[in-house]
Amino acid sequence: MGKKVMKLFLDTMLRAAVIILAVAIVAMLVLLAKTMSKSKKNDTTSKKEVSSIVTEENDPSDPTFGGDGDADETTDASSDGENSQDPSEDTSSSSAKNAKMVVLNASGVSGVAATWQTTLTADGYTSVDIGTYQGDTQSSTTVYTSDSYDVSSLTAILGSASTSARTDIDDSMADVDISDADIVVVIGVDNAANN
Repeated sequence: MGKKVMKLFLDTMLRAAVIILAVAIVAMLVLLAKTMSKSKKNDTTSKKEVSSIVTEENDPSDPTFGGDGDADETTDASSDGENSQDPSEDTSSSSAKNAKMVVLNASGVSGVAATWQTTLTADGYTSVDIGTYQGDTQSSTTVYTSDSYDVSSLTAILGSASTSARTDIDDSMADVDISDADIVVVIGVDNAANN
């Protein structure tokens, strides 16, 4: 009889432990759900506040990125509504990013111009059209530009691209109209796989 009582006692304790464990799991799931809903609310709030976050590159007190080390002057100027521009920024380089550009695939590999279009657009170039070079396959990439554009940042992206005068490429060498393009990039085999 003592064994039956002991077995009954242990069965009851085991069932009680299982019930307590189940209640604890349900309670944890409820807390997790509340935490996740608060987290989603905080995510939407933090997205609105992202513009107020100062990164290293935008930190006016960081002389590494052109700041003068005096954050108060820059903060006061920007709070007055003035357009604060980094004085070390080259305006001719930014005009190259706003120039009308056509990227021509001369590599013989399908899709290369479209891939470079995506890369250049992501880098801040605002007007990038694509086409196919109508001449022979080119082994190296060439950037055709007028003297009014600084294309050093563009050639840095392209790697070993050479530069040439915009007038050195005939408009008939493309399957698209390049006559009004300020910059024409002819992608050669050297940049077919680099992107």
